[in-house]
Amino acid sequence: MGLLIGLIQRRQLCMEKSNLSFQLLLITKGLSVAHRSADSLTQVGTDYEGDPLMSKQLQERQYKLKILEEKLAAQKAEIQTRIDEINVELQSVNDMIKSSVQEMFSYKVSSGG
Repeated sequence: MGLLIGLIQRRQLCMEKSNLSFQLLLITKGLSVAHRSADSLTQVGTDYEGDPLMSKQLQERQYKLKILEEKLAAQKAEIQTRIDEINVELQSVNDMIKSSVQEMFSYKVSSGG
């Protein structure tokens, strides 16, 4: 019974890890886009230094992009932490599976003789 439970747990953990890895990929891409956008706004901002209204709007957009980058970085860190936790859980489940398999074979060998 422990083997079956271990296999189910391992499958669920692998699926969760896969989903989190995909989310991590999307967040990384989002961070890259936000960073490039902020850089572009900085370059464009030099063209509008004489226009205070446009300059203020560009600064507000840069600020919003910076906040977005910080939120995405925090989400990325949370997801990476969860992936690390899943890796530890997977190791534990794999050890349980290995132990269950060893018990099954040692029981058959000792009872079959």
